[in-house]
Amino acid sequence: MTGAGGGLGAGICTSLAAAGATVACADIVTGSAERIARQVAERGGRSLALHVDVADGASVRGAVERTAAELGGIDVLVNNAAIYPRRAWTQITEEEWDRVLAVNLKGYFHCARACYRSMKERGGGHVINVSSITFMVGFEMLLDYVSSKGAIVGFTRALAHEVGPEGITVNAIAPGAFPTQTWRLYVYSFPSNSATRAFTSFAIQSRSSSRMTTRSPTPLAVPRARQHSTCRPGSN
Repeated sequence: MTGAGGGLGAGICTSLAAAGATVACADIVTGSAERIARQVAERGGRSLALHVDVADGASVRGAVERTAAELGGIDVLVNNAAIYPRRAWTQITEEEWDRVLAVNLKGYFHCARACYRSMKERGGGHVINVSSITFMVGFEMLLDYVSSKGAIVGFTRALAHEVGPEGITVNAIAPGAFPTQTWRLYVYSFPSNSATRAFTSFAIQSRSSSRMTTRSPTPLAVPRARQHSTCRPGSN
């Protein structure tokens, strides 16, 4: 599980553990990964905390090798790590654009390829890529992030055809805004009469009052990770 240190990633980790999975909690912030791994262990699950920069292929390969060695192999990969700096599209530097795409898209490629060997050896597996509803509706001040999330949909469809014949399913989920502190700061950085602020504030409030919160993301990801999944290659 990448991006395991908070928000949706943390919720999926604990939900997967509750469903009986052994969970490798990977995050670029080591302390955050360790905190979530402890939460999993405190609830009776088995976990491993990993420091990983998904934009760095060597870092990903090292984390995957350690996971396979210590936990006995990899059956499920949840690609979730992402960054979303906020600024007008005319102010996005080339360096920032490259970094966002490196984390949010190339990182998914690094992780899928690194986990592929273990899944193939075990006769199959599941890759779950976290896209975003922002790709469906568009969002101001997030051009690089929204672009990366749209690309994930194409990545998912193509990869599903590549590995489907080997018993590996690939699916994407596209959640809305979750009530994390980062998203709250993002929303209230807009003027009070902004359409973006109103829409996102509504989305967060809706998520907070429903089952689809960071504490209960099971309906999104856990069914996709179950061994009896029969999703067809290329489907979402």
